[in-house]
Amino acid sequence: MFHDFTYTVQTLIPSDRATLWQHVTQMRHVNDELMPFVRMTYPADRASLAGQTVPMGTVLFRSVILLFGILPVDLHSLAFDKIEDNKAFYENSTTLTHRCWKHTRSLTDTSGGTIIKDEVHFSPRLPLIGYLFLPIYTAIFRHRHRQLARAFK
Repeated sequence: MFHDFTYTVQTLIPSDRATLWQHVTQMRHVNDELMPFVRMTYPADRASLAGQTVPMGTVLFRSVILLFGILPVDLHSLAFDKIEDNKAFYENSTTLTHRCWKHTRSLTDTSGGTIIKDEVHFSPRLPLIGYLFLPIYTAIFRHRHRQLARAFK
């Protein structure tokens, strides 16, 4: 039996949407958000998703997930269902650990900046392990949002 898990984290970032989009679609900044907990590998030609033609519904690249930036713990096959420039991306990936990893990151204009919202839905391959992963992943995404807020002080 598989269990599905979902969480949402959102934060007001004092930046315009276009500037924030350019930032969050750079893989080096994704790693800035994730560290010191994890780091994702990526090919040089995919260092940025902004302004690139990205094939939808197929694996864009495979990323080794490195715990503390050094210890390989998972293999992430990154794929997107849709990208709306300067607004949102809809990731639909798999990993060795998860049969399903859906991550939507959306940016919405508001007074004082942009609301960035991450919604994640995942289905672990091993039953019940999601109960362990859920608080860890939620904490990592809260950390990511704190890192973004620091980057745009």
